[in-house]
Amino acid sequence: MLAESGMMLAVSLALAQVKLFQLPSGGSVSLGFWPVMILAARRGWRVGVTTGALLGVLSAVLKPFVVHPVQCVLDYPLAFASLGLAGVWVWATPTRAAVASLVANLARLACHVVAGAVFFTGGNPAAVTWMGALGVGLGYNLLHVGPEALLGVILSAMLTRQHPALVSRQD
Repeated sequence: MLAESGMMLAVSLALAQVKLFQLPSGGSVSLGFWPVMILAARRGWRVGVTTGALLGVLSAVLKPFVVHPVQCVLDYPLAFASLGLAGVWVWATPTRAAVASLVANLARLACHVVAGAVFFTGGNPAAVTWMGALGVGLGYNLLHVGPEALLGVILSAMLTRQHPALVSRQD
């Protein structure tokens, strides 16, 4: 399990370098998120959350985009850890895999939206209203998490349909 986690972490980091597009203030579309979700499907949510958090820490070290410590924690370890929530459900059918992928990405989006609000206020709540900052954070982060969530839903369902043994629970 440890070797598999390390391998999936390395594959995630490598895939994150192949970007479909990059946003100007951080965030990009890649497949770097997907190996963590596959690992979570195979080994359960605890392993997925732990590996996702490690991916977030390594991403923060390698290419940080930080204006506030709270934003850093939300954007990196917590957001990537939430990908491990895909392992809460057993991916027994393509539909279950798609739902698990969607829920994990929505949790990730929630982390990025709150981090975006911190980012856009510069850590100063008086700078702009929180509702306005949350709205801007949602709009901005949907530009990269939305396409990744769609990719995750499609790829997870396809993998489960075509190669169910690759995502069967290995507890």
